[in-house]
Amino acid sequence: MKILKITLVAVISSFLMVLPSSAVEKRIGVAVGFTSVQAEGTETLKDTGVKSDSDAGAHVAIPSIFAELAADNGFGLGIEHVPGSADINSKTRSRTLDHAGLGNDSGSNKASAEIDGLTSVYLIKTFQSGFFVKAGQTSTTVNTKEVLDSGSVYKNADIDGMVLGLGLNKTRDSGFFYRVSGEYTDYDSIKLTGTKDAVSGTTNSITADVDTLAFKLAIGRAF
Repeated sequence: MKILKITLVAVISSFLMVLPSSAVEKRIGVAVGFTSVQAEGTETLKDTGVKSDSDAGAHVAIPSIFAELAADNGFGLGIEHVPGSADINSKTRSRTLDHAGLGNDSGSNKASAEIDGLTSVYLIKTFQSGFFVKAGQTSTTVNTKEVLDSGSVYKNADIDGMVLGLGLNKTRDSGFFYRVSGEYTDYDSIKLTGTKDAVSGTTNSITADVDTLAFKLAIGRAF
């Protein structure tokens, strides 16, 4: 992931140096991504050290706005932003576990999270046929809204990811265009640490991996 990020930053920097002399088009638009979110995580309990694995998924529609600068060779640089926040999962689970003779752990736990302020910077290459590919980096904040029987509260986390996409762009003579595309985003691993136990000073912790797959529709105007 780090090598891909370094390569992307280098390519974007090179593009910015030559863009002013060859830029011929500006684009703005809005989009909605019908997104499947998949997450896998492991929670380590503060008192026993017992680890429990879990996975979760959600399907959400995420709106966004974007702007691009394009050169006459089909390459462009874009930025996309998701205003507000979007819920990505909400699940309530009741459980009773026997931790290898260390006693039972029972109660109801509600796990819930949302993404807030997602922003992507990307390169896009559009061919004469209208087919395009894009690659970029995205950043967002994961807000946790859990209600746990253990009393732990997890802090929010900022995460980065790599986004890859391909699709089809059609532009009318008036400058209006529409797009359909598919995008895959692979986020860095997340590590969350819960609040400390008032007596023992220990903390629960969660590590998780998140990725998303989106079918996206967009409309905009080129100038």
